[in-house]
Amino acid sequence: MFAKRDFTISPVNVTAGEKLSSDNMKGRVYTVSLGDLSSFAPHKKVKLIVDEESDKGSKVALTNFYGLDTTRDHNCSIIKKWHTTLESFIDAKTVDGFLLRVFIFATTKKKRGQQKATSYAQQSQIKQIRKVMSTIVTREIKKSTLKELVPKLLSEPCPITEEITKKAEKIFPIQNCIIRKVKTIKRAKFDMTQLLNMHIEDTTVLQKKEEEAK
Repeated sequence: MFAKRDFTISPVNVTAGEKLSSDNMKGRVYTVSLGDLSSFAPHKKVKLIVDEESDKGSKVALTNFYGLDTTRDHNCSIIKKWHTTLESFIDAKTVDGFLLRVFIFATTKKKRGQQKATSYAQQSQIKQIRKVMSTIVTREIKKSTLKELVPKLLSEPCPITEEITKKAEKIFPIQNCIIRKVKTIKRAKFDMTQLLNMHIEDTTVLQKKEEEAK
């Protein structure tokens, strides 16, 4: 899924008796900049969890998607004075059983030809925009597996936030709509087939965006 797959070396206790070194690795969570993994969008931080070793006795661990975050400086750079800040979070389950909590962030935008300095949305408009956010994100998560969803969440520009911006235009214009954070609330039962499927090389959005960055 990512162009650069080996992102760190992690120390672990050697196998002693019945306690295997691979068991000590399982469950470790690593936070990695997306810029280190795919050479674009360095403001995004990906969380990866160790699920299994690649082969018995191997020193290579296989990780799975665990979460997403955005750097503080990027979040601060898109906040504007005299504009309304819109935030919402949505819980939904993927086709393969991963329960995710997605946090959406956006700010209002001046209407075309607006002379007024401020661009504040009314409370009723904010509720309507949050409903649009919830509907689109829930639909995208429920129809996708984790492998299909991750490229959508990480790509720049994100197709999910682009659709939210377009639909919200009818209510109140918004800008800087981003997926600020993604949490894994509940993971599906471990499935080796699903894990190996995440590591199959294919033409994903991430590879496409990396070529554009070059």
